[in-house]
Amino acid sequence: MELLNFLEPLFRNPLFQFFVYMALIQILVQVFLDRKPAFWIASIATTYFWVKSFEPITPLKGWTIIFGFLIVYFLIKQIFHINLFLLLKGKKRCSVCYSEVHRKALVCPFCHHRFTKEELEETT
Repeated sequence: MELLNFLEPLFRNPLFQFFVYMALIQILVQVFLDRKPAFWIASIATTYFWVKSFEPITPLKGWTIIFGFLIVYFLIKQIFHINLFLLLKGKKRCSVCYSEVHRKALVCPFCHHRFTKEELEETT
């Protein structure tokens, strides 16, 4: 019960509520659509409904956080040539067929491309 009392201020925060609503709408939209359009549809719908029902400052803060993460992701990708999503999944991209393969794979299972020493050293 103490844990619920600890979490109560978090659930009263409008920014947290905004992201919870966005996640719930995204889950609902993912039933009918792919993941990428579901995110954007949920984000725009949540922003629209929030501005219409409450105030516009909370979605502005939410979009600032979203764009901040996107900027950091693209900066890391451009500067260090690292795809964070593939790295977190433990995968790499084949240079011939662009399939996602296991990071330690020596041969692509789809096109049978043998990875060079440079390609193998990039992923370790």
